[in-house]
Amino acid sequence: MAREKTAEAYVLTDKETNKTYSLDPIAFLVWVQCDGKTDTEKIVDVFAVDGNRDIVKAAIGGILEKLSSSGLVKWV
Repeated sequence: MAREKTAEAYVLTDKETNKTYSLDPIAFLVWVQCDGKTDTEKIVDVFAVDGNRDIVKAAIGGILEKLSSSGLVKWV
């Protein structure tokens, strides 16, 4: 997947289908960590600070659902 940073987003381009996806910076950082080895809890650890873990976990869950529904990640 090719990546390009624009002023406000990251654009991913599937080289096989030429389909593009636009991700905000946080969604992009979550997508980068979806390597098939890093579980959701570890991704939450990256973003959680000062007792906001429950809020971050819910937000990451929503981002992962959107990434999954767009075909950018697959659950293993």
